[in-house]
Amino acid sequence: MKLRHKIAGTLALPLALAIASTANAATVYDDEKQTLKIGGFVAAQAYWEMPDAGEVNYGMDLGTSRLNVTHTSKTSAGDITFMYEQNIANNTLRHAVIMYDGWVAGQTWSMFANLNGLGETLDANGNAITSSWASRRAMLGKNFSLGEGMSVGVAFEEKGDNAGNPGNASPMPDLTANFKAKVGGVGLFAAAQLYQVNDATDPKASEGKARFTASAAVPIADVVTVKAALTSDTDKYNAVSVSGQFKITDQVRTNLVVESYMDDGKDKDYTQVWVNAIYRMQSGLEWGAEVQMVSGDTATGGGAAVVSPAAGAGVVDGDMAFRLQAKYAF
Repeated sequence: MKLRHKIAGTLALPLALAIASTANAATVYDDEKQTLKIGGFVAAQAYWEMPDAGEVNYGMDLGTSRLNVTHTSKTSAGDITFMYEQNIANNTLRHAVIMYDGWVAGQTWSMFANLNGLGETLDANGNAITSSWASRRAMLGKNFSLGEGMSVGVAFEEKGDNAGNPGNASPMPDLTANFKAKVGGVGLFAAAQLYQVNDATDPKASEGKARFTASAAVPIADVVTVKAALTSDTDKYNAVSVSGQFKITDQVRTNLVVESYMDDGKDKDYTQVWVNAIYRMQSGLEWGAEVQMVSGDTATGGGAAVVSPAAGAGVVDGDMAFRLQAKYAF
């Protein structure tokens, strides 16, 4: 059973990767009427998957390489921004969204996406799989500023889970609300989502369920950031993660991420640990190395897969993985 989660469509990402392309976007044109920016990054990743039982699996890919274009029209009624972003590796859509006066329409981060709680991993999924979702959805929503770094958002969203799997046949969209705040440098996030599942006793009926998420990101002395995140699905599981980033120098940073998943089902609980180090050259090129380890329940007879509810893929007790990555953002 491979450690590497194969996700079609939506890919959960660590926060550093999620913002890298826009944060490093180059301004192509800017005047009093419009601004055009192009950004993205190219990554090359080699990985060795070392299952507890079986042969070592080796592979290489483009990681989460992507390209984006952002255009802002400056009008008397306010700025209208359109962003389009595409995965280079698998040619899938990441973002195609219009933003105006707090309104958000198109495909972009779900308002349930807990980017505030994500620890940085070279593993493209990282703790986003269960404890800090980072899904993107088709949506229509509105963000309301509460002043002093606080906001509330509400949205109708495309049905589905964190891996982009489709929802049920109910005509109801997912309903999401969130709260964001920055208090004394501490980032806070909380969200709730109501969704429908098919009724087990009646294929023509559905029933409502709820999921919740919350996180805090605490900077310490400008060189350490500690994050904690929790996601609870009333129909499935609870997951919690804790991460810490230490900036050894302006060019070298290390990350430790620990996530525990707790399921009502038999022999599905597991804990994953990621440890990595990343070196950023003055040219902007980054080099990274990471080890991932899994400890989980096993059923009678051993070797039972611990299945991630979001990815639909498994991790097994005793599995390990090692990754090397080179990345350049522009």
